[in-house]
Amino acid sequence: MLILSVVDPLFETTIEFAYSTPKQLVLHVGWPRAIVIVTTIVVALASLITLLTATLGRRPHSQNTRSVRSLLAITAMVALWCSLAIHHDVIAWQAKRIRFACRVDELESIVAPLRVDWPTTDGELPTIGPYMAYPFGRPTSLVLLHSPRLASETVYVSAVERGSDGSIKLQLAGVDGGDWAEWHPPQGRPQSFVGGLLDAHELQAVCSIGSGWYLVRYQLT
Repeated sequence: MLILSVVDPLFETTIEFAYSTPKQLVLHVGWPRAIVIVTTIVVALASLITLLTATLGRRPHSQNTRSVRSLLAITAMVALWCSLAIHHDVIAWQAKRIRFACRVDELESIVAPLRVDWPTTDGELPTIGPYMAYPFGRPTSLVLLHSPRLASETVYVSAVERGSDGSIKLQLAGVDGGDWAEWHPPQGRPQSFVGGLLDAHELQAVCSIGSGWYLVRYQLT
């Protein structure tokens, strides 16, 4: 399950719909993921039932020596699965951090030219394609007309923001999108901000992915 959370960008969505109807589960995550999550739940229940049956079915003379160990094993198993169900959002966030830590070089190739020469008007660049710059005159936001995809093809960049401290923020979209990848200069850290389109973003979560880069989650306010 933990490995699945790292490699599958839809892990959190799959868990959220795991307890819905089969039709809703398949509709939102597809047949392959639905089969995996259902199989995992069945295996978890089967292993718990097997352990309980083995514990209750032991002969009286063996119960004293193994009952405590068996109860601890059952408790640990229940706690593990409950933790996965309750804290799946935390697991998914850390898994996403691992995925984007492997994409820092790709993100850097997009941002490096912008650190040197930030656009002042609408135009086109080899790394991001055509864009519109806002606000007019002294733009801090670039809305991309043809969003560049990263190599994984599950995420692409839809907009770029430049902070007053020289930081550059990439808004992520696609299957593995929904958050921001940000580069900050030394001593800089992500914080709530108002974008070039006057959209306010309130900081929700942040984690470092290396080389001055952060994976950041905001809530629009």
